[in-house]
Order: sequence, then structure tokens, then C-alpha cells
Amino acid sequence: MIEFAQPAALWTALAVGLPIMAHMAYRQITQKHPFPSLRFIRPSRIPRTGKKKPTDLLLLLLRVLLFLILAALLADPYWKNDLTPAAMDEGKETLIAIDLTPSMSGWNALTEAKEEALRLIDEKQGKVGLVTFGQSIIGEWKPGIGKDQLKEAIEGLEFDWEKGSAQILLDRAPGLFSPSATEKNLVIISDFQQSDWQSAYRDVQSSGITVDLRRVGSGTEQVGRSDNLSVVEARAVPAGPGKVRIWTVVRNWHDQSKSSTLALTAGGEVRQRVEINLPPLGSAQAQFILKSGDFSEASVELESEDSFALDDKRALWLKSPPARRFGFWMPEQEDAETIEERGFLKTAVSSAGDNGWNRWEWSQDQADALRLGDEQSKLEMLLVIGLGDWFKEQELAVSLQAFLDGGGVALITPGQPFVKTVSALRETELFEFKFLRVAGGAVRLGDPFRIKALEEESSLNSVFAGKAARDLYLSAIHRFGIMQQVDEGLDVPIRDREGRPLALVRNTEGGGRAVFLPFRMNASWTDLPLRNSFLPLIMELSIGGRKTVSSRAWPVLEVGETWGDGTQVFESAEPGTFRFEDQWLEVVLSPAESMPQVVSSIDLTEGMGGRTSPVLSPDSEAASSEEEREPLWLWFAILAGSLFIIEMIWSRPARDAVSTTDSAHA
Repeated sequence: MIEFAQPAALWTALAVGLPIMAHMAYRQITQKHPFPSLRFIRPSRIPRTGKKKPTDLLLLLLRVLLFLILAALLADPYWKNDLTPAAMDEGKETLIAIDLTPSMSGWNALTEAKEEALRLIDEKQGKVGLVTFGQSIIGEWKPGIGKDQLKEAIEGLEFDWEKGSAQILLDRAPGLFSPSATEKNLVIISDFQQSDWQSAYRDVQSSGITVDLRRVGSGTEQVGRSDNLSVVEARAVPAGPGKVRIWTVVRNWHDQSKSSTLALTAGGEVRQRVEINLPPLGSAQAQFILKSGDFSEASVELESEDSFALDDKRALWLKSPPARRFGFWMPEQEDAETIEERGFLKTAVSSAGDNGWNRWEWSQDQADALRLGDEQSKLEMLLVIGLGDWFKEQELAVSLQAFLDGGGVALITPGQPFVKTVSALRETELFEFKFLRVAGGAVRLGDPFRIKALEEESSLNSVFAGKAARDLYLSAIHRFGIMQQVDEGLDVPIRDREGRPLALVRNTEGGGRAVFLPFRMNASWTDLPLRNSFLPLIMELSIGGRKTVSSRAWPVLEVGETWGDGTQVFESAEPGTFRFEDQWLEVVLSPAESMPQVVSSIDLTEGMGGRTSPVLSPDSEAASSEEEREPLWLWFAILAGSLFIIEMIWSRPARDAVSTTDSAHA
């Protein structure tokens, strides 16, 4: 049957009265013909003129039909085929994608998503499928599965704890449609949070898929999605003898000031409460003090309600973190210098920490395991003393490089003769320099080598200030290897008073650090081990501010991250405190999920290839035709043109008989 896309245009059919009025107003004019005589003309009666009838009815009918065809053409006619439900559904597939990232648990987003999905299942024709996604594809049901089964799956959906990645959906969705599908429609139901969607891109239109974006979780009309407070940081640090300080940071995502109560819970009871006032789009700190040893874990929680509750609580350990481990590599045939140097360095590193949060522990077993190629060694600092031929013979360069690539710290001292140390260092490719000779004779001459004043921009300069600097500069170095043409990629933190390097530092790409001292830490090479500046110098050269006491804490993982190597791997599934082997782990929600910002419709459109439909709210839906339409405007245009040509030919003026100027004479 014929229908019209613009039925209002049919009002133009009223113009059909124009040709009718023209025909009614038309009067036939009597033509004058010259005639020589009236003798044979008979008188006739004058016709009555009270009523008029249109003349040339066929031409009038043609013009009326032309106007009706033009009116129908303006109304955009098409032929609608009333298909059976089976015919309409054939080849049509719809895939509903539901976002299950943590942010969907807030702002009522997941509830709205379920309601929208259930409504779509009832409305959509053809085959319907479902896919749920977060950091990965959580569940998938290809189009064609029973609608009752889909509804049951949707009603049981729950949010996932891992940080979201929308790219995983765009990469997977095209593969869920069947190759025989003639119409593919992807309906994405999400809050389109910025952290999940800002980097997602795929031109799904090129795969023949139309995308329908449904935004949920828009928040209230008053504050939108900005009504959120979150605990972004919580850490336990020592606060003096027998005390632990719990330091907390709370973030306000709203553009208005907020106030709340932060509660500290330990042992199943609330131990302390602190009132906090938060500036607009700002943060505030809060601190709690507890006795150390009373509790092993605690949690801090906001007692006020907001639109996103998952980030209102954070759990943490109150126990001191494990000690850092260090060990030695040295020649198997130990001499007196090696034994003395090992004793000095062992005492120095062990005493660098305290009995609480920052402790160092000698673990020679771990060092020996690393020496044998064990990649699972948990050593953090390696002291290679008396480097010489034994290093090359045991092929330890590879193990040392792997240790540095894993973020370890290595301190290296030379052996005898010094030239063998240089040869072994060349195999590591860590230190490049030209060795001149060993400067000696300082003891015999009574004129030891002294350390040059530190440069102002050096990190050591802030460590050795005031009286500490005097002790450092009075230190005597009796002999050391003179190095020249040092590689530009090496740092030279200390020099002697003639400008010659007394330490070389290489920072590796893996976060490790290698330090080479051209002298040994024993009394025959230097008196540094006998001075107070020895300890801070060794630790500052090795650690260099990379791991301070304040930053020392238990490992903190985001949900979805792993800890460990090999077969023993901890996989974090949800926030909380967990114990894994000798590690006490804290698992937190990804801070990105607390952000209320969402991706704009324009950015989403560009991320989908630039040809997707606009983002729709649950209350608005683009009207779709459930029938097959065949446009008829071309046929109506041809018919109108044909009638117009016929009308022009028909209504052309008639040619009169040729009249002559000759008059007839009786």
C-alpha cells in the first residue's frame, strides 16, 4: 500500500481549485467573419446566460490530475510492504553491551543499565545478544540466544572491581555478530566515564555495524555526577616510640565545599573519628595515632553518604614492612682486606635502618642464589667487593645485569691488581673509562688524598652540610685508581681535590643503580670506615633518595594487578589487606574510577569512527522502521512530467483558417 513520509504536504492539493476556477471564468469570444450579405442568414434565439458550465471537460480533468500528482510528489510517497514478523526478523541482529566497571556501581548507573537492557530485549526484533565488559570481556552471549535466558543473565549482573577498558569491547564486538547478518546493531549502555573511554578508538562503521549509545548514571539534576568524596591515600608510618601514625588524604570531586567525618576502625571497633572540611575540587589530610603492636590492620572510612560508595573506605596494614635484604659477592679465597671490607660494609648497611619501618637485613643465601642465576632472588642491594678475575671466570656479568634491570642496587669495589678489575668491568658494559694508574704513596709521604668540596646541585651536598661536611672533607684516601675519559652517561658525585673521580654511578633503564668506587673500604685504602661520614656516604651513593624511610611501606596494588613471579602469583580481585607468602599486601580500588568526568558525545562519535549515532538517554530512542519501504517519488515525478507535456500540447492555441483581405461582392 502507498503511504507518505510527509503527509502534511498533501494540503497543497487544495491548489486543484485553480484550474477549475480558470475554466469557470473562461468566456468564448465570437469571431468576426466578413460576409457579403445577410440575405440568407436566419434569425436565432439568444441563448440564456444565467448558468455557466465549464467547457473542455477533458482538459480540465487533465489539469486537476496534474495538480493532485504534484501534491502527492511533495508528500514523498513510498510503497510499504507489510512483512510478516518472520520476514522482518530475518538477518537482523542486535548486540547489547553493558559496562560493568566499578564506576557503574555509583550514580545508580547499573540499575538504569539493567532496566534499559530489559526494555531493549522486549522491543528489539530479530536476534538479540549480550556482552558485558570491564578490564576484559566478562561474559558474552551471541545473538540468537533465548530472550528469557538473556533477561535472567541481566538481572544477575554485578559490577566488577577492575579498572575499565572500553577498547576491549570495540575490539571484540564485531566478532560476536554472525557472518550471515544483514543488519548489525551494537547498543552500548555505559556511563562513558572519561578514564575508561578517552583513549578507546575503532571505526566500527567500516564493519557494517551501527552503534547506538545509551548513557546511564548521569546523577541528579542538582549536582550531576560530581557528588562524590573519596579516600585517595592511607598509609601507616612510625610516629615515635611505641606509636603508629595513620596518614589519610580525602578528595572532594564536587565544585562546592564539603564536610564529613572520617572514622578509623581497628579490631572491629571504631577507635577514632576526625572531622574534615574539604574545599571545592580539593583535598584535605587527616591523621590518627595508635599504639604500635595493638592491631595488625585497620581501615579508614567516610561516614557520610555520596553517589559513589566504593571509594569511601580503604584498608591498610599497621605492621612494619619487611626488611630490605643485602648480600655480598666476593672472591672465594678471602684475604684480610676482603674480610675487613666486608665487616665494615655489613655494619654500615645493617645500621642504616631502624627497628621499625626501615630495616636492612643481611641475607647471604639470597646473594648466593643470585650468584647461581636464581631470578627469584629477593635481594635489594648487592655489594661486590674485590672485583677481579673470579667475576669473569664465573660469568657473573649476565646475572649482575639482570639484577640491575630488576631495580636492584650494586656497589662495586676493586680487587688487586686494579687492571683486572677494569677488565672485568668492561664485560658488564656498565662503566666506560680509561684507567691510568693507581695513585699511591700517600701513607709514606704523609700527604693523603682529600675529597673535593661537593657541588651545590649535588644530592650529597644537602646530606653533608655543616659539621658533617668537615668530617667528610678531612677523610683521607691513601690510594685509588685514577680514571680518565669517563663516559658522559655516568654520574661522578665525588672527586678528589684535583678533580679526579672517586665514584662512578650508572642508573639503568630498569630502575637499578650501579656504583663503582676506585678504592676499597678498608684501612689500607682509606680511613672513611672510621669516620662518622662513612655511613651516610655509602647509603646516599647507593640508595640516593630512591627509597626513603617515609616511603617505605607494604606493597600497594590496584585491583587486577599481580604480585610475584613463576607459579606463586597473587592476583588481586577486590580491595582489602591480604597476606601472600612473606608479603603483606594492600589492594585498593583504581583512583581513576572515582573521577566523575565523562566523555562528551562529540569525542565518543570521533572515537567510533565519526559516523555513529548521538548519545541517547534512556527516555529517548531513534524511531526505526519495522517495515520494508520502497520510494515512489521517481514514478510520481515521471507521471507529473508526462501530464504536464500532454497539457501543454492539448491547450496550445488553435490555428485559424487563413483570412484574405479580398471582400466578397454580391
